[in-house]
Amino acid sequence: MKKLLERYKGLSIQTKATLWFTVSNTIQKGFLFLTVPIYTHLLTQNEYGKYSIFLSWLEIIEILATFRIGWGGYVVGLSKFEDDRDRYTSSMQCLSVVITTAALLIYLALRGPINTLTKLDTPFILSIFGIVYALPAIQFWMVRKRVELKYISVFIFSALSSAAVIGFGTLSAFYFPQKDIAVVVSRLAVQGLIGIALIWINCHRNFTFFEKTYWKRALTFNVPLIPYYLSMVVLHSSDRIIIGNLEGEACAAIYGAAYAIASCMQIFNQSFTNTIQPWMYKCMRENDTKKVSRIISISMLIIAILNIMLISLAPELLLITPSKYREAVWIIPPLAASAVVMYFYQQFVNVEFYFEESKLIAIASIGAAMLNVFLNYVFIPKFGYFAAGYTTLASYSVFAVCHYIFMIIVCKKKKYKEKLIDMKQMLLILVSFFVFAIALMIGYKFFVIRYAGLLVTCILLFCFRNKIKEIFELKKKKKQEQGNI
Repeated sequence: MKKLLERYKGLSIQTKATLWFTVSNTIQKGFLFLTVPIYTHLLTQNEYGKYSIFLSWLEIIEILATFRIGWGGYVVGLSKFEDDRDRYTSSMQCLSVVITTAALLIYLALRGPINTLTKLDTPFILSIFGIVYALPAIQFWMVRKRVELKYISVFIFSALSSAAVIGFGTLSAFYFPQKDIAVVVSRLAVQGLIGIALIWINCHRNFTFFEKTYWKRALTFNVPLIPYYLSMVVLHSSDRIIIGNLEGEACAAIYGAAYAIASCMQIFNQSFTNTIQPWMYKCMRENDTKKVSRIISISMLIIAILNIMLISLAPELLLITPSKYREAVWIIPPLAASAVVMYFYQQFVNVEFYFEESKLIAIASIGAAMLNVFLNYVFIPKFGYFAAGYTTLASYSVFAVCHYIFMIIVCKKKKYKEKLIDMKQMLLILVSFFVFAIALMIGYKFFVIRYAGLLVTCILLFCFRNKIKEIFELKKKKKQEQGNI
């Protein structure tokens, strides 16, 4: 322990920041996972289904009512306007409030049709808007702290705010009869109070309501990205909404529980992407791409093995939920497979991002989202809500094919001939994953097959331990380079 503390003290501030920001993100995902056993036990299926649908609409309305001003464009602005961060942040916060207020007025004018479309009552929609006022304030504060490497405050805030949301939500669901409303209102109360405090913090230093340059830049940057943001949310959230409309809230609840468990693997997707992407771009700039395809293939293999383990343990993981949720086990495999396909196509997207071909990314994402909605409305009435997991997988697969084609087009356009991705290895890993996944699904009926598959997966992890080490060595190298900046 003493040696670990000494090594930690010797790390650069950039490396410490990277470490603590990763821990903060993991804590937030961990609390999200923790809500599954708590809420599935306290809420009825219909109530949990309505809460799952509420979360899906929250994501969609958040985009439309904030334009996600606090996302990537704000990060760039903090660097570009480094000497005027207080006025810039205040101006962005005020712009966000104006956009949300305009969206709220539109809702109040069209309340009837919107309630019918969302299948949510006015109190739920107003709660969404209350939370949406707070979310950009939280985003502005956290992003600025990250840019300024104030990692301890971000860690403490992430832990306390996540604990408060789930803590008050649990108490409210325990004591109040309408438990779905209780959980939503408790979340509104916690995030609303935090939002009010952070709006003041974001604005009180050098208050600036309107700055033409900043507002124009933010709107120019974010408005064209709205279709992309919406399509990605539709791609991974529309299933619960459509299931709620076609099959009822109880079915949406079961699907929501499976989705919450399967989405935990996104921690590894994001972690590997954040590590490999900047290193990959550095190699491309320096025309030194010999190791790129190898590292990408290794990371893809790790993601596949981790998701195989998730599929193997799905029946045990669902033991944390009431028995009526156990049939969700059949939805976890296609959702886990979707996570693997997502990582697969992310490598193609990275190349498109490098060459700044964002239009192609938007075209692919919008097309995949439309396909997913279409497939859901065709197959859910025929095969039930289980079909949603497979329509999601099909949509992501088409998405991957489109991005591969777009990557080839972009590389030819830019006359880039380096081999960044070994498609034979990647496809071999993908096909092997699907074979294992199907075998494990058969093993849900025959536990010997399932545990044999889990044993093989553990053996594979052991056999490829040196290759896995390469990824972590790359992370270490990345952190060292950040420390030298």
